[in-house]
Amino acid sequence: MEKTLAQERSAAVEAVRTYDGTQELGDRLWKAIELYAGQQFYTSKKLPFTYTIKGGELFCDRKEKSITKATILRAYEKIRTAEHSGEPIRGPKQLSMFGAPYIWSILKGIGLM
Repeated sequence: MEKTLAQERSAAVEAVRTYDGTQELGDRLWKAIELYAGQQFYTSKKLPFTYTIKGGELFCDRKEKSITKATILRAYEKIRTAEHSGEPIRGPKQLSMFGAPYIWSILKGIGLM
């Protein structure tokens, strides 16, 4: 029996959420993000956007520059570290990196925050 896209997405997000190492975390996170390409998300200011993936880059339809896989992993690790230290990041501005509003919205939208 083939998995539906919703089941694949859910499994990919759960694989990231439950992974406690770091070596494969980037690949697991990127796989989850790839599975949500084309879905509509909203920034904190309620601006709709979608994204596409080309190689190791994420292209939002509201921006010309891409957001790299490494930037998204760095943001996710920063969020996890802040949560574990008891001082969670509460918004995209606290990420202090390029593409933060989009990264924040995607991670929140797929259930990783």
